[in-house]
Amino acid sequence: MTETKSLNIKIAITILVFIIASFFIFFNLGHYGLWDDEADTALFANSVWRNGDSFAMLDQNLIAHTNGKELKGLYNRYIPPLGFYIAAPFVGLNLGSAFSARLPFALLGFLTVALLLFWLWKSNASISIWLLFTTGLLGNVSLMLYFRQCRYYSPAILTTTLIAFLYYFRNDRKRTYFALSLILILLLASNYLNFLAVIACLVVDYFIWGRKKKPVKISQSLIIFLPQLIIGGFLVSLYSLSSKSSVLDYPFRFWLQDRAEMLFWSLRDMNNCEMGVGLLIIAAPLIFIFNKDTRLIRCPTAILIFILTVVLFSPMPLYGYTRSNIRYLAPLIPLCIFTTALVIEKLSFNKYSIATILAVLAYGTNILHFGPLINNHEQTWWGENVPHKSVRSTVLDFTKELISPNKSAYRETSNWINQNINNQESIWVTPSYATYPLMFHAPKAQYAWQLNERSEQFANLPDIHFFGKIAPDYVIAFGPYMEIAREQLNILKTRGIHYLQIKELDIYWYDLIRPELFLHSFENIKYHSNGQNTIFIFKQLKKSK
Repeated sequence: MTETKSLNIKIAITILVFIIASFFIFFNLGHYGLWDDEADTALFANSVWRNGDSFAMLDQNLIAHTNGKELKGLYNRYIPPLGFYIAAPFVGLNLGSAFSARLPFALLGFLTVALLLFWLWKSNASISIWLLFTTGLLGNVSLMLYFRQCRYYSPAILTTTLIAFLYYFRNDRKRTYFALSLILILLLASNYLNFLAVIACLVVDYFIWGRKKKPVKISQSLIIFLPQLIIGGFLVSLYSLSSKSSVLDYPFRFWLQDRAEMLFWSLRDMNNCEMGVGLLIIAAPLIFIFNKDTRLIRCPTAILIFILTVVLFSPMPLYGYTRSNIRYLAPLIPLCIFTTALVIEKLSFNKYSIATILAVLAYGTNILHFGPLINNHEQTWWGENVPHKSVRSTVLDFTKELISPNKSAYRETSNWINQNINNQESIWVTPSYATYPLMFHAPKAQYAWQLNERSEQFANLPDIHFFGKIAPDYVIAFGPYMEIAREQLNILKTRGIHYLQIKELDIYWYDLIRPELFLHSFENIKYHSNGQNTIFIFKQLKKSK
């Protein structure tokens, strides 16, 4: 193949990838209401826009996720803040818009796609790798879903990819190491676990392979790591991890057993969520025996070190869960795609027919992810089954969903509040995490009962924010949480406070739109209106004067 023909093919692939990626990342971006953690990010982004910092009071409303354990002195000092600041102008200038809240993160996702294509270009990758990698990139629904969230995922994926790019193409220029140091700090401000995992990968890769090819001078290493100690240390001291384990309050278990089980779950769920084709990634070191391409060892090593670091340092418990916190592994997806592409290239022996078959199976179906052997219901963290096809083309299902998206429970509920509830009338929402999407999309109401006790930082807050203190004007119960609502309504009844059911929203109670495929449904959930799967709204009966 001539150099000119090869160049034309690469340009054509690049244009096609940008077009398709734009559709996957931006189309119908604002259709669904923000889900729980997205809304938390957007609400604090709005606070940053107003106050310059993550203050927990927005007008009459308090942002107090998980009983306010994210807060210190009424400021969020638990979540690394970069996501708040990225979203702040977009949310502040168009309050209540899911599209605006997600747009900056989607743009960062698109930049990640551009960077990966530039990496292929700069490394002068073969046409086969161009075709296989870009096919994998566009066929990876998990990656596209992570790009579409108002969360830290896109910043973490982009900064991780940038760090890997600068490390791989590093030279002796000081500006390269200053840039590497700056982006590491941005990653730290996005997610602490991802920062630790990337540092571990860099250290291991450098001492095994990197120092032989491109040794780093002591002065250059100081440029990288001194800012991490100074600026990073200040950041961690301000947004402290010291109370992370208390956020979910779980019993102590044997630590080593906990981590071993978490490792197994992480590997299993990465494969099941189609973040990477586990079978082909595992095959890479075996192929290295016959094909001495060091990337076949180097890439899986980085993947394993990243996963091990996240597993070892994760503050999240296993107790009460059935799934791993797979979202912490999202920055690995581009590397998993490249490793898969590399393995397919080696296995095809330069025969395009074999490469095409393997690429279709790997990127177009879930067959190589053992889809036929997996139960056709994915189980959520809380144990509910999400229907899925045993054998499917996930990218085809995703495309259908984008063109004809599902109904949105949070969107419908917020619309009802905006149309029917007066300014500052109070609402108690159960479950508590459903409070925040409603607070973002329907901010004129006052959301009640988020706190269990009046600690020092909450001493001066109105009683409406404390559970059971003042009866709210409305109660909104989502799906199975109707039972909790009934218990509280019965307790209020003993106090002479009565409620009347005024509305049932005929829609499945939870928006299954998260990027983890076991928390995502590409089709509307079929349900029965039996008090367990819909949304119920109650209004307090006021005594006539």
